Parts: sequence; structure tokens; C-alpha cells
Amino acid sequence: MILKRLAPLFAILKLGPDADLPAWAVHAATFFIARTSDELSIMCPQGDVPDAIEASRNWVCFRVDGDLEFDEVGVVARASAPLADNGLSLFLVSTHDRDYVFVHQNDVERAIQIYETIGFTVTSGAS
Repeated sequence: MILKRLAPLFAILKLGPDADLPAWAVHAATFFIARTSDELSIMCPQGDVPDAIEASRNWVCFRVDGDLEFDEVGVVARASAPLADNGLSLFLVSTHDRDYVFVHQNDVERAIQIYETIGFTVTSGAS
């Protein structure tokens, strides 16, 4: 499996379920937004999040790259289980074409070591 480390550090935050979508949340090349009856969740480059907004900051995002089929089974498990099995906290987001693994900056070197030990290729690049 190939994982591409995206360049910006990300913030992960939760607003109330009825909150308006903030304009600052949608400026980046890569961002994720989900609304449910419980919350409005936003994952975006932390530089776009105003300082006054409460957020969990300093998350590194790895994008699962390569030629994967939409219905390929086990991609999320292959990307997440090695980290969870080694006690690392992670956050996952899936889109139609890709899966993204967020690891806190404090754990990123350990995550890369785990991935490389099991044969993954980790590259760096822009978002």
C-alpha cells in the first residue's frame, strides 16, 4: 500500500449541528466536512482555522494512494489496524476514491515506522 503524507498540518473540530458552514473551512485544496444530527465536523488545514475556534490541532494526514477499486475490501482495515494494534490513536475519513488516515504529529514518526515495517511505502507531497 502507498500512503502519501499531505503537506499541511490539519485541525479536527466539531461545531453544533445547526452551525452555519464557516467560509474559512472551504479554502484549502483538501478539506472534509460532515454534518449529522449531532454535529458539524470539519477537518481542514489548521492554518485556515481561526485561533478563537476550539479545535484539536497538529494532525498529519496520510492519503491512501494507488490503483484501488471502489469496492475493494479491507483498505481501511489495512491502513488503520497496524496503528491501532500498536496503541496509536488515529482518525479516518473515506471519500469515493480515497481513504485518509490522520495521526497526531506527536505520533507521526512512529506511524511511519510501523507502516514501513509492514511494507507500506510512505511518500511526501502537497495536498
